[in-house]
Amino acid sequence: MTAEKIDTIGEKLTRKKSFGRAVVAPVTSQSTKAASGGLSEEQSSQGRVKSHVYWRYVEAASRTGFAFFVIFSILQQVMQISGTFALKHWSEGNRESGENKSAVKFLWAYGLLSLSATMLNCLGSILMLVLCSLRSSKHLHDAVRWFRWLVLPHLII
Repeated sequence: MTAEKIDTIGEKLTRKKSFGRAVVAPVTSQSTKAASGGLSEEQSSQGRVKSHVYWRYVEAASRTGFAFFVIFSILQQVMQISGTFALKHWSEGNRESGENKSAVKFLWAYGLLSLSATMLNCLGSILMLVLCSLRSSKHLHDAVRWFRWLVLPHLII
C-alpha cells in the first residue's frame, strides 16, 4: 500500500467516527425554560387533547354535519362488512354444493355493497370537507372580523 492510500483510508475512518451514536441532551426543568424565554406553558403541554377542545371544533363545524359524517362512516363500515359476509356465504355455498351456480347473484350483491360503501365514504368526506370545514372557516372569519372591530379602534390612538 502506498502512503497516499493509507492517508485516504485514515480520512475515511475519522469521518466515520463523526457519525457515532446519538447522544440525548440533558433535559432542563420547565420553569427554567419558561423563565429564560424558552417554551411557554401552552407550548410545552404534554398529554392528550382535552375533550372540550374536540367539542368546540364540532360546534364550530356543525353538530348536524358532524353527526351525519359519523352516521355515514358507520354505514360505510357496515356495507364493507356485509360485502365480506356476502363473499363468505358465496364461498361456503360453492364448497357445499361443489359448483358455482349462483355466481351472478353474489357478484351483484358484492358489487352493490362495495359500491354503496364507496359512495357513503365519498358522501361523508364531501360533507366534512364542504359543509363542516366551510362553516368553521366562516366562524373563524367572523370571529376575527369581530375582534378587529372591537380591539383595533382602541389600539389606534
